[in-house]
Amino acid sequence: QQELAEIAGVTNKAISAWESGLSEPRMGAIEKIARHFHIKKSNIIEEDGIEHISPDRRSK
Repeated sequence: QQELAEIAGVTNKAISAWESGLSEPRMGAIEKIARHFHIKKSNIIEEDGIEHISPDRRSK
């Protein structure tokens, strides 16, 4: 939780709340997570699988 919190720029309590369904991440946190893991934001917020993107196709 702590590592993901640092990536997303939130507290580990926020991560815990996301995991338990008490709250959902804001778009800014989703963008940071997607950028860190080189995935599309839609892969985080949609239920379809994960599609990796190459570094040269990253959103700016």
